[in-house]
Amino acid sequence: MKMHLTDEEKAMFEGKQGEAKKVAMEILTDVGRAMGAESFVKVVSVQAMAHFGSLHIAGRDWLEKLACMGGKCCVPTTQDPASIPFSCWKEMGYDEEYAKNQYRLAEAVIKMGEMPKWSCTPYYQGSVPRAGQSIAWAESSAVSFANSVLGAKTNRTPAGIAICAAITGRMPMYGLYIDENRNAEIKINVDADNLTHLDYNTLGIIVGKLSGSKIPAIYGLNNSMTNDDLKYLGASAASSGQVALYHVNGVTPEAMFKDVFAGKKPEKEFTITRKDLNDQMERMNSEGAGEPELAVVGCPHYSSEEVIRLARLMEGRRVADKKAFWVFTTAETESLAERMGIKEQLEESGVRIMAQTCLVISPLVGKYKNLITDSGKFASYLPSEHNIKIRYDETEKCVEAVTV
Repeated sequence: MKMHLTDEEKAMFEGKQGEAKKVAMEILTDVGRAMGAESFVKVVSVQAMAHFGSLHIAGRDWLEKLACMGGKCCVPTTQDPASIPFSCWKEMGYDEEYAKNQYRLAEAVIKMGEMPKWSCTPYYQGSVPRAGQSIAWAESSAVSFANSVLGAKTNRTPAGIAICAAITGRMPMYGLYIDENRNAEIKINVDADNLTHLDYNTLGIIVGKLSGSKIPAIYGLNNSMTNDDLKYLGASAASSGQVALYHVNGVTPEAMFKDVFAGKKPEKEFTITRKDLNDQMERMNSEGAGEPELAVVGCPHYSSEEVIRLARLMEGRRVADKKAFWVFTTAETESLAERMGIKEQLEESGVRIMAQTCLVISPLVGKYKNLITDSGKFASYLPSEHNIKIRYDETEKCVEAVTV
């Protein structure tokens, strides 16, 4: 299919605005043709990827090449977490060559004008597109939050495509950029009350398994849900399925005032009960898991409110000998915790704040074989990524498991 290009897009495609834009527009045009797009859409925000754990040498070389071509971000651009904690990688025992590769990636994207946020929660760092705006975000949980909670429009943008969107300010018009493609296809009823932090994570896992790549509309939840609740629901659904957009009746913006099924009947309908949640929680615990040596929280990155809550849970406690407790969060939340005295309190109790990184894309676990987490996404990914045993439980239980 031939794509229609505006005069400005033709100028980029023909190399009149530099080599980097030419290469980026050629790639985006090929993607658009493959996806059946007829035109491009302007994007106002990009979340790219620059972690060595996924991009490896080839990805590093590609980003360095674009930077050397003179590639510059023409819209505000951030990136997913790094594969090392920049502030303490030596202390944590990272391989020096591995760290150097991550620093090379960082240098390349900063040279192109990316803001070094290094987080899967850019919406907690000032990147808050308005409902209806088109963006190009890459990380699956961020994509879910942007589409579902903010009402912005983005597909799950591959890493190599996201940087092209940043350089050109364009994405091919396909998928979730098109309004009619955002209608719900699956109806899910929730018959369970008093949902906790862990319940929303677990609900997301079930929703993802039931939905696959379809768009679910969820009924039975109420508008007392916090942004963190919605964050975990979407992150888990994106990890167990391919859910890039979900609707919660009466809660999320596109499900507030219109029929998300657009007058059509759902393709399928399911009901999730308290028993279903409890059964799924059990399945997420690794068979033969031993006493946890390490507690990890913050996938997606912990919000400021969650770090404050953790500090309260840690009052009067300390991490036991030969055990560890890691909290993954943003640099902004770490800075706030420091100004509030919370960082010092947590560190004195043995908790380590790990800003700007993530265990899923980091060779971090090493000696630890048994881990406890409150994150559905961690529980889904870590056993296969790091060959460890998982216990999956509430935040309070994570604290109790590794402290005295």
